[in-house]
Amino acid sequence: MLPAAVADWFLRSGLRDRVAAVELAPTRQLVGEVSHSSAGTISGWCANTQDFSERVVLELSLGGRFVGAVRCDRFVPGLGERIGGSGEHGFVYDIPREHAELAARGATLRVCDAHSKAQFGGDIYVKANLPGALDDLGRMLSAIQSVKDLLANLEQHLPHAIRQVSPPPSAYGELKAQAILSCNRPAIGRDATMDTGTGTAVNVILLETALAAAPVRRLLASLESQRQDRWTLTVLAAGGEDGADGRANGRTAASLGDEIGALIHPLEAQGRAVVAAPAALPRLVAGHPALAAGAHLVVGCAGTLREDAIATLLAALEPGTAQQAAVAYSDHDTMVDPRNGTPRQTIPLFKPDFDPIMLLACDYAGPMVMVTPEALLKAFAIANGEPPSSLHDLMLRLSDCISPDRVRHIPSVLYSLEQAADPRSPDGLPRLLTGDPAAVEAWAGRRGLAMTVRTAPLAGDDGQTLVEPCGIDPRPAAFPTVSVIVPTRNAPVLLRNCLDSLLRVRQAYPAPMQILVIDHQNEDPDSVALIAAMRDQRNVDVMPYRGPFNWADMNNLAAARATGEVLVFLNDDTMAADPRWLSRAVATLGLPGVGIVGARLLYGDGSIQHAGIVTSIEQGAIHETGGDAGTGSGYLGRNLILRSAAAVTGACLITRRTLFETVGGFDASWPTNWNDVIYCLAARRAGWRVVYDPSACLYHLESRTRGYFFGQAGSGTHRSDLDRLRAEWGALLDDPFHNRAFNRMAAPFTRMML
Repeated sequence: MLPAAVADWFLRSGLRDRVAAVELAPTRQLVGEVSHSSAGTISGWCANTQDFSERVVLELSLGGRFVGAVRCDRFVPGLGERIGGSGEHGFVYDIPREHAELAARGATLRVCDAHSKAQFGGDIYVKANLPGALDDLGRMLSAIQSVKDLLANLEQHLPHAIRQVSPPPSAYGELKAQAILSCNRPAIGRDATMDTGTGTAVNVILLETALAAAPVRRLLASLESQRQDRWTLTVLAAGGEDGADGRANGRTAASLGDEIGALIHPLEAQGRAVVAAPAALPRLVAGHPALAAGAHLVVGCAGTLREDAIATLLAALEPGTAQQAAVAYSDHDTMVDPRNGTPRQTIPLFKPDFDPIMLLACDYAGPMVMVTPEALLKAFAIANGEPPSSLHDLMLRLSDCISPDRVRHIPSVLYSLEQAADPRSPDGLPRLLTGDPAAVEAWAGRRGLAMTVRTAPLAGDDGQTLVEPCGIDPRPAAFPTVSVIVPTRNAPVLLRNCLDSLLRVRQAYPAPMQILVIDHQNEDPDSVALIAAMRDQRNVDVMPYRGPFNWADMNNLAAARATGEVLVFLNDDTMAADPRWLSRAVATLGLPGVGIVGARLLYGDGSIQHAGIVTSIEQGAIHETGGDAGTGSGYLGRNLILRSAAAVTGACLITRRTLFETVGGFDASWPTNWNDVIYCLAARRAGWRVVYDPSACLYHLESRTRGYFFGQAGSGTHRSDLDRLRAEWGALLDDPFHNRAFNRMAAPFTRMML
């Protein structure tokens, strides 16, 4: 007790009021689940998200009678991935025999935090079997639960085991030599490749960028060993006016230089090769029946074809039950020459299925692409006969005149390149993926879009710069109105940071922006006061929501009240890294065919929390990356490249209102898990693209909006949800942007299939 003089000074100084006014961050915030069985067993988990090292103690009372306490320290499979921490927050408690009669009659179970005495979740009505049958049934259920726990444990640890067995991409070169990787095996059977396209002539078109002697020598040698041997060669070389027959005036193989000429001349003498002016290629193709009816392998950088490469590419263009493909491309690998004494390395380029958005960043499909004559002629016609400036330019033209479902990706390594150190590069390394800014600007011009295009070298996690894509900054003629919807419950510190950030974003956004807070039964006095102040003083709209947590339902109701043409669904534990993030995301949403945009989300320490979501039949939906350095570019620069994604997180999801209304909003039958993923799947099924934009960047401190997960069955619920997801969405879960060369049970883009 303070002496009287000290106590009197403390009261007169006003220090007590100043101390009381200091806003303290919450030190405990509990989340968890509780369930019961008819055998009288109470189970679940509970964790303090402010301190995962705490092992929470819960007190249980039945019908107002204290029946015991339990420490939450058991391992729960999958919990660490859901909320963070070690996952050791589970508990199992058997109602003591002396209370069995009460449980058998039926009574209300109340669970309280032993530390604060606050009730955890709502009351649960418990009615156990009669005590006489309890023992037998309990033993049976216990045995069943043991089997379930064993299966859950196996399921939980299977991805970890696979990560230990499956090799990383860095081991590709050694494993390729041993011929044990699935991506190096024939994509179709030998008999099929022998039969495919035997009557189809293939014209190999060498762009001027491919005219280096050593790579061309390797290409020609591999052409001679192809199972499909009906091929000719066209070398595109600028040089004066083109002749009426398509040849470049005065240009023959000899005029290409001694080394290249010596390679091409024998084929030219046999009538199997021609040197043509680029602008004359359409006339050359149209004027030769075999070329007009065949296929064309456009080569921007020469290399060694696998013996089944041409047959496999032709098979992809064969007419089938679906619409005939007009363009086909495959994976490839590149051997990079050593630098500073480092050993040679062979790097695989495992590509996504066709993605017009990623194509704005780089020519990921090349440098060898098979096209039909129809597609090739359309690509020239789209620019009034002007030849493409690069293979990137050709692919962008094809994306304008060929529907995406007519572009086939073959997830198999069909050719290999060798690249020496590049003296023009600051680090001396060759670029495995590059973009052509002029080609992207031309694409934007054809679409009537204003944008700034620049190149942006990306360093890999090992410090090597092997990727130099284009970065784009779209500039819409006018920005649409926006509504930002933020659900919250009893998290005043998080909400204040989020709303202060949004107020700065509203100042930077060039059109009206509504902020709409969903007040989900906030009881914390600071939360209530903050929401009222923001409503009365800062023009923030508030929508009350009552009832159990249902993320989909509350956001659907808020969307109906929202006024914006664009809807933004945002967690209350997010803060802007740059107040211009919304302008950037909305500009990206304005690109052709884009219906949803997701942001790059960082943890508080700057590491990556979200860079898109990967879906699969095997795992359902998981974040593409988690914990990588915020500046880490990921596999082939994926973390920092604008691209399509199978899905993005609802923690920051930007979408067109028209699309939201067309697909019926979020599915409220999924109250907690995967409702954001399901919305993305529905949008893609409706023909819209989901895009990850790394330039729209926020901090995300992980979800605390939910408050707690109550009345669910933990990992059992996850398995049930996964089964339902598979049943409802089936093949659409097979992520088109996650190459099958990667193991689906491992973390995305980290382990290869054997």
